[in-house]
Amino acid sequence: MSLVKILIGFFFILVVTALYGLYLGDNSKKSYMQLHAENELLVEHNTILSKQNDLLEESIQSKQQNDIHAEKFAREELNLIYKNEDFLSFDEKKIHGPK
Repeated sequence: MSLVKILIGFFFILVVTALYGLYLGDNSKKSYMQLHAENELLVEHNTILSKQNDLLEESIQSKQQNDIHAEKFAREELNLIYKNEDFLSFDEKKIHGPK
């Protein structure tokens, strides 16, 4: 009989340990649901960022293939000119500054 009592006691301890882990431990159902909800939010955020990234890549590719955009960038940002052109630069004056 004592072997049966020991096995029942051991089984009871295993059941209590499993239930504790399921409901109160670090790997409980509550923490699983919190992680699942956080994962859903991150997946949504990742999808939005992926769409924005695709739009930016499309914009970059269209600008790289467009000669007019390349010329505009070279003129405005890099201040480049053709050989037969003159470059004019204007000084900005402050209206209310000292004379």
